[in-house]
Amino acid sequence: MNCIFCDKPVFGSAGVTVPGVGPAHQHCFQADQALKRTFQSLDITALSDSELTELKDLVLAEENARNMQGDDDIELF
Repeated sequence: MNCIFCDKPVFGSAGVTVPGVGPAHQHCFQADQALKRTFQSLDITALSDSELTELKDLVLAEENARNMQGDDDIELF
């Protein structure tokens, strides 16, 4: 079985199965995911500008909430 990205043989613990696609080297799969700018199946490049801004605000709010020490209000920035 050959890697779907580099077309070289895949065997042993270096290989993974990409669901619905086929076998791949783990490092090839990770490189492809980084280039696609995806995070846990969320394709960030497919988001509109307003959706991307909303996602950024949500991430910042979550970071602030996790870093708070005893405050009840969540800061957005």
